[in-house]
Amino acid sequence: MRAQEIRNAFSNYFIRNGHEKHKSSSLAPHNDPTILFANAGMNQFKDFFTGKAVPSHRRAVTIQKCVRAGGKHNDLENVGFTARHHTFFEMLGNFSFGDYFKKDAIRFAWELLTVDLKIPKDKLLVTVHDSDDEALEIWHKDMGVPRERIFKLGDKSNFWEMGDVGPCGPCTEIFYDHGPGRSTGVPAGHQEIDDEGRYVEIWNLVFMQFEKYKDGNEIKRKPLPKPSVDTGAGLERVAAVLQGKYFNYDTDIFEPIMKAIGKLTGQDYYTTTSEDVKSSFRVVADHIRSCTMLITDGVIPSNDGRGYVLRRIIRRAVRHLSLLGLKDISFYKLVPAVVESLGEEYPDNAHNAALAEKLLKLEEEKFRKTLDTGLALINEELGKLKAGQKLPGDVAFKLYDTFGFPLDLTEVILREKNLELDSKGFEEAMAKQKELSKKNSKFKVQEDNVKVFYGIKEKFGATKFTGYEEVTGNAKLLAKEEVDGQFYLVFDKTPFYGEGGGQVGDKGEIDSKEGKLATITDTQKPVDGLHVHISSDADALVVGESYTLKVNHEERELTKRNHSATHLLQSALIKVLGNHVKQAGSSVGPDRLRFDFTHNEAVKPEELLQVEELVNSAVASSLKVTASNMSKDEATKKGAMALFGEKYGDEVRVLEMGDFSVELCGGTHVSNTGEIGLFKIIVETSLASGVRRIEAITSTTAINYLLNRSKILAEVEKNFAVKEERVLEKLTALFADVKDKSKQIETLNDKVQSFESQNLFKDKQDIKGGLTLTIAKAASADQGNMRKLGDIFVEKFPQGVLFLYAIEGDKVSFIMKTNRANSSVNCSDILKGVMPIVNGRGGGKPDNAQGSGDAAKTQELIKAVEGALK
Repeated sequence: MRAQEIRNAFSNYFIRNGHEKHKSSSLAPHNDPTILFANAGMNQFKDFFTGKAVPSHRRAVTIQKCVRAGGKHNDLENVGFTARHHTFFEMLGNFSFGDYFKKDAIRFAWELLTVDLKIPKDKLLVTVHDSDDEALEIWHKDMGVPRERIFKLGDKSNFWEMGDVGPCGPCTEIFYDHGPGRSTGVPAGHQEIDDEGRYVEIWNLVFMQFEKYKDGNEIKRKPLPKPSVDTGAGLERVAAVLQGKYFNYDTDIFEPIMKAIGKLTGQDYYTTTSEDVKSSFRVVADHIRSCTMLITDGVIPSNDGRGYVLRRIIRRAVRHLSLLGLKDISFYKLVPAVVESLGEEYPDNAHNAALAEKLLKLEEEKFRKTLDTGLALINEELGKLKAGQKLPGDVAFKLYDTFGFPLDLTEVILREKNLELDSKGFEEAMAKQKELSKKNSKFKVQEDNVKVFYGIKEKFGATKFTGYEEVTGNAKLLAKEEVDGQFYLVFDKTPFYGEGGGQVGDKGEIDSKEGKLATITDTQKPVDGLHVHISSDADALVVGESYTLKVNHEERELTKRNHSATHLLQSALIKVLGNHVKQAGSSVGPDRLRFDFTHNEAVKPEELLQVEELVNSAVASSLKVTASNMSKDEATKKGAMALFGEKYGDEVRVLEMGDFSVELCGGTHVSNTGEIGLFKIIVETSLASGVRRIEAITSTTAINYLLNRSKILAEVEKNFAVKEERVLEKLTALFADVKDKSKQIETLNDKVQSFESQNLFKDKQDIKGGLTLTIAKAASADQGNMRKLGDIFVEKFPQGVLFLYAIEGDKVSFIMKTNRANSSVNCSDILKGVMPIVNGRGGGKPDNAQGSGDAAKTQELIKAVEGALK
C-alpha cells in the first residue's frame, strides 16, 4: 500500500463507522499559545476534550500534519540518525468526544490493522497501563490477543496527561514486530516489549477517563462524566510496516525527495554504503518536508518564535547538503518533490509552493554567507579555552542566535576536539532571549477564561453580527463578566465588529433612554462567533436588559476605507511583483493600514509608484464592492485569495471589488471603491527575511498628509526663492556644492594631519622585540582624526608602536596602534591591563585598540603603557 492509499483506507474506514472527516488544522495553531506547532491530531479538538466547547459531531477522523521541532516535543537533534524520528510527520487519528470508549476504540484499531490493512495478527503486540485490567481483558477476550502478547507498563509509557491538572487517562499501544534480526536487546529488569529495535509502536489509543484537579496542595483525580478517546497512528510508521521497510525513510513517502537529492548531489541514497551519507540524505529529506509545509502554512523564517525554529531547521538542512558536497544554493529545488509526495492530501500547501521556493532560496543564500563567519568565530573562541574548560553558553548562543549556527554543529566541533559545551549557560541565554521576545497584548484568550466564553456560546449560541448593515442597533445583554476592573459584555446581536482578519475591533458606546451608560473601548472574538465588548465603566448594565449599541461611526468609516484599500493593495502588489506575493499579516484601523507580504527584496521606488497608481486607478473607477457567502471550494474556483495561514470554515464570505480583487474576508468594507477617496503609501520596509511591510493611508487622512507636505514645499519654495518645478534642481545643486566643499575640507585636514605627524612622531624609545614606542599627544580628541593619525604612523613606521592621546576637559581619549605583523605586541591586552588606572573603558584588536578615562591620571597611564612594553 502506498501512502495515499493508506490515508484513504484510514479515512474511509472511520467514515463508514460514523466518524466525521475533519481537515488537518494548520501547523501554526490559531488561538493556542500553549504549543509552538500542531504536534498531534488532538490539538484542534482540545477544547472538546476539556469540556470548554461542545462538538457538533461526537466522532471525528483526521489526517493531521504535525511538526515536532521546538518546545516540549523536540525531535530535531535525532532526525536523520534513527529509523523513525522526524520533524514533520502525519498523524492518522480517530476521536470520540464522550461517545464510544475503550471497547469500540480497541475494536476499530484491531479491525482496521488486521482486516483492512491486512497486517498479520501474529506480528502485533499491545501494551496497557498496569492498572487498566479492563483494556487488557478487551484485548485478550474480545480481540483474541494471546495473553503473552499483552504487556503491562507504568505511567511513564502508558498514562497520558494534558498537564499538571486537566484530562488524563491510561493508554494502550499497538506495536509491530520487525523480527529478531532487528533486536537491540532487552534492558536489565525490563520486559520483552522494551526491545526498541525490534518492537515499534505504530498506534497509541488514549482513554481520557479522569480529570486531575487541585485540592489545596494535593493533586487528586476524579472520573470524567463523559470519557473520551484520542488516538494517533503515525503514517510514516504504518507505511514502513505495509511496505516491508524498517526505516521510515525507505518508504514511498520519501522516494521522490530522495531521488531529487540524489539528482542534485550525484549520489544514490538507496545504493550508498556510507551511513554518514544516508544520515545526511535523511536529514535533508525530513527537513525539506517540514520547511515546505511550515512556510506554506504561513510561518515565515525570523529570529523569534515559530520563525526562529523554522530558520534553525533550514540551516541544519543546508549544513547537511554541504556535507553531501553541495556548495550551490540548492535546498529550494527540493520543494516540487515535497508537493509530489504531499500535495494530493494538502492542496492548500501545494498552492503556495512557489513561496516556499523563494523563501528557502533566500534563507540558504544568507546562511551560506554567514556560515564561514560562524566557523571563524567558534575557532577563535576555542583557541581561548584551556584544558578542562567548557565553551561558554553565551558564546554558543551568540553563534546560534546571531549567526544561525546550528547548536548540534557546535557540539559536533566540540566533540571532535574533546571539549564540552556549557549547556546550562546556553539554556539560560536562550531563556533570556525568549523572555525579551514576549509581547504584551491588550486581550488574549487565556486557558483560565476561555472556558467561560465557550460556556456563554454554548448556552446562547453565536452572536448575530449586524454590522454589515448598520452601526446602531438594539440588543439584549446576555452575559457580563468582570476581570480586574474590565467588563466583558456579550449581547444577542451587535453592530460592533470583533477584531479579526487584521481589522481592529470597533469602539463606541452603549446607551439607554436615559443616555450614555458605558464606553466600549474594544471588541474581540475570544471564541469563534462570539463578540465580546470590552468596557471599564459598564457597572450600570444589567444582564437581561436591552440597550442601544452605537459604533463610533467616524472611526468605522475610516477603517472600512483602509480595509478595502488593503484588498486593492494586495492585488496591485501581485500584478506588479508577481504571484509569489502572499499576505503575511495586516493591521487595519481608522488611522492607517499596514500590510505585510512575502517578497525577497526591497520594492523599488518605481514599483511602489506603479502599485500606488494601480490602487488609485481602482479607487477612481468606483468599482462595485459585493459580498457573498459560498463554500470554500466554490470560492477557490472563483479565484478568491485566502488570508495566508488562516483557518476557514466550510462556508466563507467572498468579497469582490469589480474584476480587480477577489478575496475571502469577514471584515467591513465600502460599497464601492470610490468611497476610499485617495490612497497613499507612507513607507515600505523590511519586516523579516523575505517579508516586507507597507504602511499606507487613505481618505481624509491621506488628503491631510498631502496638504501638509504641500505646506512644507511652499516654505521651501519661499526660503530658496524658487518655484515648485525648480526646487529639486536647486536642492541637488546645493547638495553637490556641500559635497564638494566637504571633500575640500577633508583634503585640507589630511594635509594638516600629515604635517602634524612630522612633529608628533619624532620621539621614539626602544622596546621589546626590536620595536620602538612613540608616545604622542594629539591636538584634537576627534576619533576620526586620531584614527587617521594612527594609520599614517603605521604606514611610516612599520616597526613602531603608537600610543596617541588627547585631553578634552576632564576626559582623556587614547588609541594604541601597531602593524598587524608585530605579533609580540597585543594592543588590546595592554590597554585592558592599564585602563583601570584612569577608570577607563575600551577595547579592540591586537593591532588596534582604543579607550577613554579620567584625564587627571594621564601621566600614570603613560608610564604604565611604557612599563608594559619594556
